[in-house]
Amino acid sequence: MRHSFSNAPQRLYQICQRCVMDTTDPWIQFTHNGICNHCIDFLANRLVVTPYADSAKQGDRLERMFENIRRSRPYGVNHDVVIGVSGGVDSSKTALLAQQAGLKVLAVHMDNGWDTPIALQNVFRVVALSGIDYEAEVLHWRHFKAVQRAFISAGVPDIELPTDVAIMAVLHRAARRHGIRTILSGGNISNEGILPVSWMYNPRDSRFAEAVVQRSGLNRGIYAPFRLGFRQEMRDRLWHGIRTLYPLNQFCYDKEEARCELINSIGWQSYGGKHCESTFTRFCQLIYHPIRFGIDFRRGYLSADICLGRITRNKALKELEDAPWSNLNVHRDIAFIARKLDYRPDELKAIMALPPLWYTDYPNRRRLLSIAYNTYRILTGRRKASNF
Repeated sequence: MRHSFSNAPQRLYQICQRCVMDTTDPWIQFTHNGICNHCIDFLANRLVVTPYADSAKQGDRLERMFENIRRSRPYGVNHDVVIGVSGGVDSSKTALLAQQAGLKVLAVHMDNGWDTPIALQNVFRVVALSGIDYEAEVLHWRHFKAVQRAFISAGVPDIELPTDVAIMAVLHRAARRHGIRTILSGGNISNEGILPVSWMYNPRDSRFAEAVVQRSGLNRGIYAPFRLGFRQEMRDRLWHGIRTLYPLNQFCYDKEEARCELINSIGWQSYGGKHCESTFTRFCQLIYHPIRFGIDFRRGYLSADICLGRITRNKALKELEDAPWSNLNVHRDIAFIARKLDYRPDELKAIMALPPLWYTDYPNRRRLLSIAYNTYRILTGRRKASNF
């Protein structure tokens, strides 16, 4: 059953005067001189956990991280780290760094049925490197498809949440199974430090996800294999000693430099735009989100680049003049996604024309999780490096 209302505030259009974030994030805030909360937070709080604030201090941060990982490997465990590999730039670069540092890597690929052939070839190139072992977990397609349909029918932007949480669940299972204490993630503040919660809500909020699943008429048990809630994550951290580290935040990471290095060193192939190694992600970010919600993920990526001095605001605004889908055959892509998810193309288009809803229209634990995460950070001395 759909809601007939939305908790999103109604407001006049406004765009930040420093970056290019705008009111397509319904909860964006602006100072009196038109600067948004996203770039303020990015510059004041996010960058402090990376060398970007003072590149002269980056030194051997990455080497120290890897050395600590080597020292902490339990006796009898065959691998230092688990790394999820998707065939994308960030995960491939993370695996390459770990391999070059001499770490014993278990590369794990989560197959949700949406990989492009180029992405799979890139995965195989990465796992062919010496010192890297490989496992793949293929999700139950019929169940996963049902969950994806539930999120699309829910009317929220978070239709990638099932994939995001499934990746975490698969990596945690692999770590527990092999006794590995460290997961290395390709997530990084350089490219992903400005992504509003309204665009990508917390995949660990199992109350929200299960509410979406149940409201579609599915038994919430169908979601269980893809689920990694806050309690399971804390149990893995405190009982199994599993931690997630972010090597790409330990130096001044440049995605384009990494892309060139991967091409030259292992024959990696480019698949186009950011995260377009997945046909579903390409559909989400370049077609579904812009058409249904007015969300253009390029705004977040370009705003981070503006703050880091990689691009001028005027050049970013020029890039945004072209629609996100300008280089795509939209009708063909919608037809492909529709067929694979058992929609008719006109049915999926009709869903995309419905009024948008947000995570706030569903039961969620954002306030409780915020308290829990902040308490954990206080106890461990960690700085806040995410939206949650």
